[in-house]
Amino acid sequence: MEWVKKQHRLYDVLWRETNAIYEAWAKRRGLSYCELFVFLSLSERGECTQKKICEQWQLPKQTVNTIVKGLMERGTVVLETLQEDRRNKAVLLTAEGRAYVGQIVNELYAHEYSVLERMGRERAEALMENMAFYNRLLREVE
Repeated sequence: MEWVKKQHRLYDVLWRETNAIYEAWAKRRGLSYCELFVFLSLSERGECTQKKICEQWQLPKQTVNTIVKGLMERGTVVLETLQEDRRNKAVLLTAEGRAYVGQIVNELYAHEYSVLERMGRERAEALMENMAFYNRLLREVE
């Protein structure tokens, strides 16, 4: 059992360190950690609602709403009523927003790709396989 506690502590430290690295990366680019998540959602989905962003990243509604309002003020996004559900609005990138968000996201992906490449295929595949396995077991405990 002692080895389990040791591994748990190590995992906790590494998980927090990973989050801190991403937070620092975002901060160096003038973004908050949560803004980075919103950028990733907008770049991946093209059109998404604030609700979908909240669900994808487990962010509070107020946080996402504040970020979207700030992006609207800067001309990065606009809101458009959805035809299929008039109660919800899609968050859409403007032309300037696509350029800005695309630059940030592409820079992040390039860094992540470089890290995975430096790890090597075998280690990267083992990392993904083990993370997926850990998550599957963690879900079963619920």
